[in-house]
Amino acid sequence: MTQLIVEDRIARPAKDVFEAIVTVEGLSGFFVERTSAPMVPGTTVTWSFPHADVAFDVEVGEIETDRLVSWTWPGGRVAVELRETGPGVTALTITERPTGPGSEGAARAVGQTQGWTYFVCTLRAYLLHGLRHFGLSDGIRATLVE
Repeated sequence: MTQLIVEDRIARPAKDVFEAIVTVEGLSGFFVERTSAPMVPGTTVTWSFPHADVAFDVEVGEIETDRLVSWTWPGGRVAVELRETGPGVTALTITERPTGPGSEGAARAVGQTQGWTYFVCTLRAYLLHGLRHFGLSDGIRATLVE
């Protein structure tokens, strides 16, 4: 099974990182343009990305306060794990298991690498500098060629 893992650290406590990911204010500050509700286990929320004319439902999975947020969205299952590695420093591990056979799943994982890099960079800019969405693009493409 294809699996994509993106890891990074942010110089903020896990509580701050967690709140940015699960709240409407946080998510709409750095990742989605709009979300219909906060991330609560067992619920479905709608995320909108108007710059790409896309909106879809996200099924919220397991959530552990300040440690884990998981969801299923079109094409895969995502888990964001948080771990404080020092005073005020949080390590993030984002794991996505894209669906699709063979190279289709691999190609999706390659494309998602860009998306998760954007997620981490904008989360950092939001938490450390108060910057909201800086330069959304629907033109970046990644292609897996066999």
